[in-house]
Amino acid sequence: MTSYRIADLAVEEAIERHFHIVDGYIELSLPTFVVVPRGDGGETWLLKDRFKWLVEELRPLGYIPKLRRADGRYLISVVNRPPSRPPRHALNILLLAATAGTIFVDGFLRSNNPVLTSVLMPGTPVFVNALLFTLAILSIFGLHELGHKAAALFRGAEASMPYFIPAPPGMGGTFGAVIIQKEPPTNRDALFDLGFSGPFVGFLVTIIVSVVGLRLSFLASAGEVAAWATMFPNIQFQTIPFPLLVKAIASAVRPASGEMVIILHPIGFAAWVGCIVTFINLIPSWQLDGGHISRALLGKKHHRTLSVAGIAMMLFSGFYIMAIMLAFLMMRSGVESGAPLDDLSPLSPSRKALFLVYLAMIVLTMVAFPL
Repeated sequence: MTSYRIADLAVEEAIERHFHIVDGYIELSLPTFVVVPRGDGGETWLLKDRFKWLVEELRPLGYIPKLRRADGRYLISVVNRPPSRPPRHALNILLLAATAGTIFVDGFLRSNNPVLTSVLMPGTPVFVNALLFTLAILSIFGLHELGHKAAALFRGAEASMPYFIPAPPGMGGTFGAVIIQKEPPTNRDALFDLGFSGPFVGFLVTIIVSVVGLRLSFLASAGEVAAWATMFPNIQFQTIPFPLLVKAIASAVRPASGEMVIILHPIGFAAWVGCIVTFINLIPSWQLDGGHISRALLGKKHHRTLSVAGIAMMLFSGFYIMAIMLAFLMMRSGVESGAPLDDLSPLSPSRKALFLVYLAMIVLTMVAFPL
């Protein structure tokens, strides 16, 4: 126990409830304490849980502790927590409306196809298909981000509502959405949850959208497609690679035999987009969700290697522009994903098991464009 106070009394008392304070000093203007976890159990368990409880206790007081190890000793530094502000959702609503508009226009252009309007769905107005496409895309992107927010709120951390990013029609109508978490995750478990929650929720929504979209899609023979190409010479028919998830669902709800091909309903196309979004987010690089997951499991050193491997995975899959952008951002801001406040305690066994689910999601949603 230090003989004098170097931080607020409430802060030091909170630390003393969870740790034995061996020494204390000011380092780079930050109160820093040399500590030993209290209790009689295993040191790793004590350190992880004691520090997590300390974070939960100091957060309402306006402080955030950071744990590190130096010269064989555990050190806790205390920093001021960013002040909470009343939520303002005007920008979120404005971006949501703008993104819904650009997605709707994109869906309208895709649905205003004479094969759909004159042959396959002659009684369905184009705006209905555009609206269904918009709802499907917003559900996949929006619930993905709300999954992140739910994980943050469960941990007691502040996070914004989703900020949607509109994109020009013809490019899907959106570049996705993001949330802003206002403080670092507590430990590797929290970092894993932050990265895993969004893609997992988005993956589940994509499954639902795939079932609905493929159920509404159409089967056509190669001869019919050739006839439509002659009948509507301005329409370009494009073959797109299906990920394993879409193939598996299609085999169950819309099986195609022989030379039959699937003509995707707009909701089915939204499911295909959802697979691409999930796959890209799961790439184990930088600040992507997969980067958080791999950083939580393997630590800082191996995260750097996987970040480079993730870019190679993008190149192999045909996402050249995304790979170049990611490499540029990594060079500008560094490879490091968000480091947790406690980067010493290992990931829990249950989350290590969930890593297998993460790998399965990558395999099922991977979309590889032919070279």
